[in-house]
Amino acid sequence: MKQKLTIPPQFLELLRCGLWGTTPDSALFRSLTSEQWLSLLLMSQQQGVTGLMSDSVLRLPEACQPPGQLRMQWFGYNHAVRHQQKLFSAARNEVLGWFAEAGIRCAVFKGDTLNALYPVPGLRMNGDVDLWFPNADGVERAMALLRERGVTLQNPKEHEVAFSYQEVTFEIHHDFMNLPFSSRVPHNLIQSESPVFSGYRLHPEADTVMILTHAARHFIEIGLGLRHLCDWAVWLHRNGSTPEVQRGLTEIRRLGAGVFLTEFTALAVFLLGLDFPESESLIRRSRPERRERLLRELLLQGNLGKDHSSQKNSESRLRYYCKATLRELSLASFWPRFVWAGIPHQIRRTLRRL
Repeated sequence: MKQKLTIPPQFLELLRCGLWGTTPDSALFRSLTSEQWLSLLLMSQQQGVTGLMSDSVLRLPEACQPPGQLRMQWFGYNHAVRHQQKLFSAARNEVLGWFAEAGIRCAVFKGDTLNALYPVPGLRMNGDVDLWFPNADGVERAMALLRERGVTLQNPKEHEVAFSYQEVTFEIHHDFMNLPFSSRVPHNLIQSESPVFSGYRLHPEADTVMILTHAARHFIEIGLGLRHLCDWAVWLHRNGSTPEVQRGLTEIRRLGAGVFLTEFTALAVFLLGLDFPESESLIRRSRPERRERLLRELLLQGNLGKDHSSQKNSESRLRYYCKATLRELSLASFWPRFVWAGIPHQIRRTLRRL
């Protein structure tokens, strides 16, 4: 019998307050021990939400904050995430400036634009800057420009071309959806101007489908953490009632990801306190056993399934890929169309790597 995983109420309180910009209930933290505070910190790091939670910790009365060195760790992490975001923004803006000067249209998507939706932009952890070029020759022109500037490209013939600039990792995507089947989402870009991000981003309908299917794909393939659940929650909170997002939700169902959409949204409602007018109809068909399975996987795997990926180095490749395939099949109920459509690709990838 599998052990039931639980989330400490203090963890949820700090996460919700960081997500919605509210003040945590100090009564929950008056009797926490150093060991419990350390446990909260480690769990927040595993789930990729330490920046959000650290801001909540610093809003607690001094008497309810972590003791001594642990307080400095939370404070230091808050400062580090803010500083990292400034470096990200500076490097991103410089690279986008290169493309703009050369007349190359480029959209930023995923984490770097989602940051602007949070109550305190900059506290969401970023991994890299994701770029997409809508014009047919955009990728080739971008890679040529980067080579002229002395930038080294990694995997230039793969789906995702990576490069580093100012210690920030960028990824050039040939397709922002990256699915084994086609989608009907619009591919036109939207100009965005805000204190956090200025530039092109995806159309809101495409953004809705991309955010949800990106999370679902990672969940099935390597695992996912609470950071991406927070992204979905703030996206729906800000934009869930708009016609563009509603069309995006319809497209998600057409792609066969309706079960994941329902349960992922239900977790955002019940776990994170998401509240928006259409939430009730969106989660009406949610099942407790599926939500529990989804949450268990999130808690076990953490931010982008790092624990799952680390097994590559501790097991034989054959054993690892067999286990990974069986895991994906066991999660097929969340998005059967994606799992079955991806089997030929998975077989080819496994054979190639073996």
